[in-house]
Amino acid sequence: AVRVRRTIGGMDTRELTASLSIRMDDPANLPEGFNAHVFPDGEFAAEDGRPANMGGCRAKAWRIDAAIGEKLAAMASAEKPILYDYEHNSATGKGSRAAGWIDKLAYVPGKGLFAHVDWTPQAADAIAKKEYRFSSPFFSFDAKTGAISRLYSVALTNTPALDCLSAVGLQRQPPGDTPMDDDQNVAALTTLRDTLQTQLTSLTAERDALKAQVAALESEKAAAAQEAEKKAAAALEAEKEALLSAAAAKLTPPLKESLKELSVDALKTALAALPASPLTNKQTDGNAGVKDKAAQLTAEEKAMCARMGVSAEDFLKARAADAVVKP
Repeated sequence: AVRVRRTIGGMDTRELTASLSIRMDDPANLPEGFNAHVFPDGEFAAEDGRPANMGGCRAKAWRIDAAIGEKLAAMASAEKPILYDYEHNSATGKGSRAAGWIDKLAYVPGKGLFAHVDWTPQAADAIAKKEYRFSSPFFSFDAKTGAISRLYSVALTNTPALDCLSAVGLQRQPPGDTPMDDDQNVAALTTLRDTLQTQLTSLTAERDALKAQVAALESEKAAAAQEAEKKAAAALEAEKEALLSAAAAKLTPPLKESLKELSVDALKTALAALPASPLTNKQTDGNAGVKDKAAQLTAEEKAMCARMGVSAEDFLKARAADAVVKP
């Protein structure tokens, strides 16, 4: 068996091929009008362990059922006759002499797939003399399920199980392809190429349209964020202005300008600490016993004095007055 990997138009396909030897039935056991047994029914495997031991294969057994058998029969009826040769010589490149031609297949429940073969005189004579007693199909199958997918040829053989088939025969007729001449292959591939190019053009246009939509949405999002930021800033400024207006009686013009730089929360704290009348840098608390008023302030209070533009003395006086007012 040989694994084949093909790439056509960017599409990757994998399929496995194999050969199997089956004893040719006595004519009495064959369905009427059919003279060769190609596959047994149900699941089956070769004595050498195939398909389970084939590289890239997950199937433990090959499989034929009514649906598969009917599909293979329909394919045989719609295509050229299937070659019956000797020892798979046509598949291995050793020759193409026909032993016969299969013109139709039939599935029999419980027995499998049978072929109607138009034998050559030489093959008919060899079978009659029991010079050949086995039938060996050359086929492809699903590597996951083991389902037979196509019958390529059948051979007369006396070998119970064939070794791996040469790639020479596979190159001649790749698994999964209907036999075609060079002109047909070129035409099919050209059609496939043109179809893929059309699909690519359509997908490219769709991608570009989506990119434009994304860019527009990003622009709208940025504009909305900028507008929201402006509204939030305006609301804060309006709130600070309202607070400053309410405390206008307590503020000198320089102090008001300084307080505008504070956040709303810091502004509320600063305004709450101010006395009822405006503070000036010249005001003192008259406490001659304290030489360094700034030493009485915390680091946060010193920073607040700097922002407000007032002296330590003024701030201490305001804090003392506020303490007196509070219950």
